[in-house]
Parts: sequence; structure tokens; C-alpha cells
Amino acid sequence: MSEVREIIFYGKSGDGVHAVADQLVQRLIKQGFYVISYPEYDPERRETLAKIHVRVSREPIHVRGPVMNPEIAVFFDVRLLRDNQEALGARKIIVNSPSRELVTKYVGNVNGEIISINLNELRRTGADYTTQVVNLIIDTLLNGYTR
Repeated sequence: MSEVREIIFYGKSGDGVHAVADQLVQRLIKQGFYVISYPEYDPERRETLAKIHVRVSREPIHVRGPVMNPEIAVFFDVRLLRDNQEALGARKIIVNSPSRELVTKYVGNVNGEIISINLNELRRTGADYTTQVVNLIIDTLLNGYTR
């Protein structure tokens, strides 16, 4: 049976969460992975929570349904950590936050590695933050696969 790796993205509609997830999926497919990705929205679409569930494998994926045990959790807003405690068991947590200290203030100690990226500052400077986030995720995924 193939190993299926899970990633979940949390953001608010309009945060760019879809752009990052789409770029990730396209790059993984080009590298020969099988990928399943689908969004989940709160009932109202504007300014509400958007989750994107992503599964990645070297073989066809037969698992359906929401991501329950993500290896990587990506939060586009540090405030979303409080309401999505189920993702805090991830091995790597990538958070839009100016500092790691702010993340621990919101959730306390976390078992996984926390990476804080100030996406708001990157947006202000015009930097391509989507590529930076996608590269972090791909590096984590590829380190877990033996070639």
C-alpha cells in the first residue's frame, strides 16, 4: 500500500490560499506525484474560512474525505490557530505571523515544528510569497520520500 501524505491549508477567502494550493498541486503533478485537492468553505463565501485538503502519493490515491492527520498545516492567519486545534498535531506548521512568539501566544506549545512567515510584509514588498510557501512544503514532502 502506498504512503499518502496529507496537507491542509486554512485561510480566509481572498487570502491567496487557493493560489498557493494550486501552485503546489501543479508542481507536485509535474514531479510525478498523484495529488487530490479540494476546497471546503463555510456557508458564506466572502471573508469566511476556506480549508483546502491535499493528499499526495507516489501511487494512485484511493482515500477520500477530509484530511484528518495532516503532516503539514498551513495557516494564512495566526488567529485561525485557535479554532482549528485538530491541525496542531502536524509535523510542520507554517503560519502567517511576524514571529514564532506570537504563534505560541495563541496556542501555547506545539509538538511540531513551527515556521512563521510574515506574508503580509512579503505582500507589501511585492515578493512572490506563493513560491516561498510552496517550496517549504515541497522540501518537507520530498525529505520524507526515499528516491
